Amino acid sequence: MSKNWLAEYVPLPKTVDELTHRLTMSGLNLEEFHDVSEGLSKPDVAIDLEVTSNRPDCLGHIGVAREAAVLFEQPLTIPSAAVVESGDPATAAASISIECADLCPEYHGRVIRGVRIGPSPVWLKDRLEAVGMVSVNNVVDVTNFVMLECGQPLHAFDLDRLDGRRIVVRRAKKGETITAIDQRQYVLTEEMCVIADGKRPVAVAGVMGGFETEISNSTVNVLIESAAFASMSVRGTARALKLHSPSSYRFERKVDRRQLDWASRRCCELIMKVAGGTLLAGSIVAGIRHSDPPVPVRLRFSQVSRLLGIEIRPETCVRILVRLGLRCVDQDTTGANFESPSWRPDLLRECDLIEEVARIHGYDQIPINAALPVVPTSRTLRERVLDATRSQLVASGLSEALTLSFVSEQQRQLFRPLGEIAPVAVSHSSRSHENQLRQSLIPSLLQCRRQNERHGNVNAELFEIARVYLSAGTAEPENIAEPLTIGIVCGRPFGQLMGIVESLIAKLAPHVAVSAE
Repeated sequence: MSKNWLAEYVPLPKTVDELTHRLTMSGLNLEEFHDVSEGLSKPDVAIDLEVTSNRPDCLGHIGVAREAAVLFEQPLTIPSAAVVESGDPATAAASISIECADLCPEYHGRVIRGVRIGPSPVWLKDRLEAVGMVSVNNVVDVTNFVMLECGQPLHAFDLDRLDGRRIVVRRAKKGETITAIDQRQYVLTEEMCVIADGKRPVAVAGVMGGFETEISNSTVNVLIESAAFASMSVRGTARALKLHSPSSYRFERKVDRRQLDWASRRCCELIMKVAGGTLLAGSIVAGIRHSDPPVPVRLRFSQVSRLLGIEIRPETCVRILVRLGLRCVDQDTTGANFESPSWRPDLLRECDLIEEVARIHGYDQIPINAALPVVPTSRTLRERVLDATRSQLVASGLSEALTLSFVSEQQRQLFRPLGEIAPVAVSHSSRSHENQLRQSLIPSLLQCRRQNERHGNVNAELFEIARVYLSAGTAEPENIAEPLTIGIVCGRPFGQLMGIVESLIAKLAPHVAVSAE
């Protein structure tokens, strides 16, 4: 990112070191920064930050500016993206339809007529070149500028080159090809999402535009695309075609759908500023606008000190989260409920909110030797019963065995407690013969006893506490019961074996009487 560009949204500290140190301590790790003043109209510094996959909001200058505004307690200024619309409605100039809503849930298009293609002004070239991007022309440069500003990729089509002035978002047809703006031809598959006109694909959705409809010196009318594409689809397409771009990088990490309209308006605002033209009224929207309400997350103030080991005042916690863009729905003496902003879909749980408080408060403010309270744990009733069972069976002279849950058909036939009920078969077992889930522990224990005898351990007396798998007549996972059972194999007379069982029951449930029939 560019330091000068960042300063357009938030006042920055005097030195780059101070800025990058605070960003690093908040989780945006510094990779490097270097002077890029050569060739620019003003001195500038490029800053490379490591952005984790759960923070796509920081893949734009506004996202990082938002972080800096909170860290340094400075005001944040976001452009209004105000546009002046006139003339016919955009829907009369072009049409947009989506045939694969699973790959593209929402698509916004705006139309600008009468643009003048030419070189970009100095300020626009400076911004792009400072971050290593080459200037193409004023319209294309604006789409790249807005992507680097807010993190939302955009694309500009030459409207007059679109057959039927149509946009159709669909799956590619088998054998279709496209020549991308890198002037290389790519063969598409049916799994890929493309932007097509009335005849052929004109862009690989979320990855790269097509050569035939790109903005050229003869372009007069422009269609601006601002859309959301399925991240897994974009990732698969980019890898299959070996075609990666700044756009695909951002779509793979998901974009903020509530930002689509703002990005579209911002792009049109700047295009008219640098290339002139008239923006037609309204936008063409296909798909379903994202309208899911945010789910409130409860922050208990007591949990902040319990997890971090330091006391942070409730009002400080609330102030930090509100500055980060969360909305405090309600608050009482024990905690507060917050709604996360659309650009932070990673804030889903209470621990996520506590982490935000910690990183803004400063990880370096948490003492290394903080004394954390040690809460004694207690064993559950189930754990106590299992321990008592093991202890009693070992005291009776048995050894515990741990066996696999898979058995062969031959082993299953040795002991069938359920009669002719079919076992649960495993389709892709790595063991070709042992491909059934056991209905009893006895076959597995007999196999274990046999292995012991082969190695000289004659008359091994074994027990196992494990699950068996009982089908209710179908192989559907929801119809499979997994009761916990005890299996015992030994060479003792029946009377002694009954004594082991009676002593076990007497230990676990003294009031229960047992008898053999």
